[in-house]
Amino acid sequence: MVSSAAWKLALLGALGVLLIGGGGKLRHCAADGAELVPFRGVESFDSRPELAVQEEGPRLGVPAAPMEGSALVLDQLRLAVLALGREDLAGAKAKFLQVLELQADHLSALVNLGWIAQREKSWVEAEEYLKRAQKLAPDNAAVWLALGVVALEQKRLEFAHAAFAQVVALEPKHARAHRLLGLTLCRKGWYSGAEEELRRSLELEPDDAGAHFNLAVLYLQRQPAARELARRHYYRALDLGSAPDTSIANSLADNASVSSLPQSAQAPVSVH
Repeated sequence: MVSSAAWKLALLGALGVLLIGGGGKLRHCAADGAELVPFRGVESFDSRPELAVQEEGPRLGVPAAPMEGSALVLDQLRLAVLALGREDLAGAKAKFLQVLELQADHLSALVNLGWIAQREKSWVEAEEYLKRAQKLAPDNAAVWLALGVVALEQKRLEFAHAAFAQVVALEPKHARAHRLLGLTLCRKGWYSGAEEELRRSLELEPDDAGAHFNLAVLYLQRQPAARELARRHYYRALDLGSAPDTSIANSLADNASVSSLPQSAQAPVSVH
């Protein structure tokens, strides 16, 4: 088990592989799954669309480019966000592409196109859009978060590790980034660091079903397993909307042996 100090030092080393990527053996820690989170960190308008869509925490404060407020751009952007709210990925993609035709360096459109490609598991396309966004805003947390998710879903653990560490450095109170960093560390076998990050995620967002679920899996992987802690977090995850998992339930039974834990989490009712 890697100590807290050791894994924090290793974060710096992980940043050195951002442009190289890397692989890693998949651990049993629960996966977060594909999530589409419309990005609103750079729009120059403050009015919300008629249809509410989920957002990734507070706006990230990246200055808008001079043309971000043009009427045509804003009209297409609003239509794209409305399409995302309806889960119409094809329609949203078409509108974001129209935004890019009007303004090739529109950061929000690039990041959303990256998220849509990630949702469709078009990894090359996702990285193309997100790396264009990264060049425009190298210190934007949402860009790094999206790059990390794309890397994590491809099991490129070193890149994901570095990307989520960058998000946490830029936005220390970003609960989802702490959860995803914890998940990545768990898959790498760095359980002490993973537990710390997942607990930090819950300090910031106590009702995060994904963090509770992942902590339950992590505690069952301990030697010996911490079944009471696992039980507490597993049933809290169920209360918050995660679907039951037979392998975890069996592992929590008295005198049960921890064997085949889930490779991926059941998706919670609400995506965080």
